[in-house]
Amino acid sequence: MKKLLVIIIVALGMTSCKKFLQEYSQTDITPKTTRDFGNLLFSEGYPGQNVFLQPWMCYLDDDVQCYSGPVMREPRPAAAAGIFQWQPNFERLLTAEGYGYKTNTWGEYYRLLLGVNVTLGGLDNSVGSQEEKDVLKGQAYTLRAFYHFMLVNIYARPYNDSTTTPDKSPGIPIRTSGDLSEAFLARNTVKEVYEQITRDLEQATQLLDKYKKNTEAYHISHVAAHLFASRVYLYMENWEKCIAHADAVLKQRSLLMNLNTWGDPDPDTHPMAGINNEETIFAYGSPIEQLNNPFTTGYEVSYNLYHAFEDNDLRRQIGIMVLPPFMKQYVPVELGQQKITDTYKSQENYFANSWRVAEAYLNRAEAYIQLYKTKGDAGAAAQALTSLNTLRSYRIDMTSFKAWDIKPADELLRMCREERRRELFREELHRWFDLRRYGMPAIQHIYTPDETTVQVFRLEARDPMYVMPIPDDVLNRNPALVQNPLYSGTRKPQ
Repeated sequence: MKKLLVIIIVALGMTSCKKFLQEYSQTDITPKTTRDFGNLLFSEGYPGQNVFLQPWMCYLDDDVQCYSGPVMREPRPAAAAGIFQWQPNFERLLTAEGYGYKTNTWGEYYRLLLGVNVTLGGLDNSVGSQEEKDVLKGQAYTLRAFYHFMLVNIYARPYNDSTTTPDKSPGIPIRTSGDLSEAFLARNTVKEVYEQITRDLEQATQLLDKYKKNTEAYHISHVAAHLFASRVYLYMENWEKCIAHADAVLKQRSLLMNLNTWGDPDPDTHPMAGINNEETIFAYGSPIEQLNNPFTTGYEVSYNLYHAFEDNDLRRQIGIMVLPPFMKQYVPVELGQQKITDTYKSQENYFANSWRVAEAYLNRAEAYIQLYKTKGDAGAAAQALTSLNTLRSYRIDMTSFKAWDIKPADELLRMCREERRRELFREELHRWFDLRRYGMPAIQHIYTPDETTVQVFRLEARDPMYVMPIPDDVLNRNPALVQNPLYSGTRKPQ
């Protein structure tokens, strides 16, 4: 099996997987049973703990800040600075410093899509029960939707971009086949990509709901498929479907971690994220995605994020460390993110990225607020407040917690989005993707290459760097692709 997996990946661009499997049909390494294809999916279709998807993207949003201090005596590496400053040539800088293996985001997602598609192509004719086949298909369809979703939100404009429509906006190539002999794939539209995503998710939820199997958190379950579907429909602004899928999650998994009972938590028993968190529905990948230091030190939690929390918010007390001044001689940062760091320390390099129950509450709340805003439905506002107050009651110190009450729709939407930022900080790419769907507002980064220099870099509203450039090597290999509009020249500090 291992030999087959290796050769399938190496075979990219060389031949079709169907032809390859036929050529090796008499050997022991050809998958024949449904279980074989399940092993293939888990090995080559799931993001393993050593897979780097987009660790460089942790430098993009307004939750991260650059710090300096006596310990930073050497010049800062250009690798992190380039992406932190939103320089259009950041990938070349990263590659030049030897970090190319951590920036192959496009290639990693399409490699995972290959593993998923090969699995889907072989399951029907495999030897196994219909239940086994259906469950694996449901997992594979969810993963395929997830990978296309990530790609289109990294390399294309948001679905709700106000200046165009998704049927006119260039997306990414849709890959639904394991046939590697296909001609060069051009970019589908954003609309076409989302149509494929939703088709896959509807198939996934139907298949997985047939059996409602309880699985380990490192496998996709019916609950995970519904949670991800609620996220997708939120991005598409299909409020009713977002709510329906969030409700499907909460009927099965509504338990929230109660930070009021944690005290000074031991991360071994009380991680705030990752596979051992009690809210986690699905966990995957490496914690390096969220640690802020995949390339260098000195980048950590921003004061902008820190001050977004109320003083009685236990998420800030547990998840963010304020370093005392005497530590400045040893570490440059003033605020330290413990949310993922503690998860990493307690669980080693083991599935620190997670889809959690809290997101279902947040997706549901935002969708109901949008219905309140567009239809004036006070009942929708009440539903939103129920979700938000339930979540906050487990996050805010119970001695000073006060439930939110009804507000004008725009104010309630602002409160909900701020709550989303506080709850999901440093998890996946929620903040960056949310900024994109909020209209791509202007944000700024303060860069301090040394103790005496302060530079302000600004990402303008609707800046071209809200859409990542397609990597040079991808364009060179595929002449059918067209590059995204690029920021002109080198971005200068203000």
